[in-house]
Amino acid sequence: MGDRPILELGDKTPLQSANLPVLDRLAQEGQCGVADPVKRGIVATTVLGTLAILGYDPLKYSIARGVIEAHGSEMEIMPGDVAFRGNWATLDDQGKIVDRRAGRLREGTEELASSLCGLKVEDITVDVGAGTEHRVAVVLRGAGLGDCVSGSDPGDRYRSGIKPRLPIPLNKNDEKSYRTAKLLNLFELEARKILAKHPLNIARVSKGLFAANAILTREPGQVKTLPKLKRPSGFGLSGVCISGDDTISGISRVTGMDVCKTPEMTANLDTDLKQKFMLAAKMLTKYGVVVLHIKGCDIAAHNRQAVKKKEFLEKIDAELGRFLNKWSGKLRIAVTADHATWSQEGIHVDDPVPVLLHGRGISADSVKGFDEFQASEGKLGLFRMYKLWSKFFA
Repeated sequence: MGDRPILELGDKTPLQSANLPVLDRLAQEGQCGVADPVKRGIVATTVLGTLAILGYDPLKYSIARGVIEAHGSEMEIMPGDVAFRGNWATLDDQGKIVDRRAGRLREGTEELASSLCGLKVEDITVDVGAGTEHRVAVVLRGAGLGDCVSGSDPGDRYRSGIKPRLPIPLNKNDEKSYRTAKLLNLFELEARKILAKHPLNIARVSKGLFAANAILTREPGQVKTLPKLKRPSGFGLSGVCISGDDTISGISRVTGMDVCKTPEMTANLDTDLKQKFMLAAKMLTKYGVVVLHIKGCDIAAHNRQAVKKKEFLEKIDAELGRFLNKWSGKLRIAVTADHATWSQEGIHVDDPVPVLLHGRGISADSVKGFDEFQASEGKLGLFRMYKLWSKFFA
């Protein structure tokens, strides 16, 4: 939810310009601060920022995004496999990139993934899992694979009309990664042939939509062990995450949390917020901690839609108010973000994000409203995000 001042919002951030009576009240009654998701000067990814919120120091613990996406898609990953994060993408007849996200397609991705699952490339097998919207996970399974390779995705700042990158080993003396890069390239070329003839893509083209006729890959990794979620005291903890985003679901699974998801949770601006908060109330009777993840603010900012981000924040505030009006039990709440997304440029930035703690045992500080600047004056001060976990349970 963090951002920078935007001209069309009167040189205010979406948080500053939004009408947020509930969050403002919680800020007045609780304690605020700002946190660096990783550390100053490092732009947080979704994975690093979310791990930090859950108490993991991202400078010590990290998991490749490819592994997270595979877990989020409920794919099996075994030791020795290499998992990639990817996008469904659109290439033209000359193999040049038209759209890295195939128009952010949201329908038919399971069918597209199924058409590629089990594909044999030389002596390895490739599995493909559909993620949230345009996202996809690719798992290479076989002997002698390495994850020190670059994928085919040129990244957000690609120039229109370029071809996908050629996967290459990052260390030319690493035979396993050399072999993996070669096999990944062969898979992607074969996938393009299959996807070009897929009925769903033929139908999309007939409707003037972007065809998902390629996969662009990046951020490979292999399975690593991560300590399970626990209280700062060291005791175990039952946790559940409510999210429509498969990346967050993947993080939840590797940290030992259960996952709660329904089709109405879209990880976008049209997600069912009312249902999410209703499920949060239900899950709080069963679990020690509930993580309620809401993606829409980030989507609006990436789309450079600051006004929509502001409006979505107001919707969240209203649903949070309805939830609190119905809740009669003990409750402690932490409100924060895994990173800041700048609506003007549509990118993650390294700004600290606002933090709010409210509930039993938390005395009020002097903050009167919830936004990036007022929060920075709060009692919690400036800290690294992974320390929020101990503050939350203090």
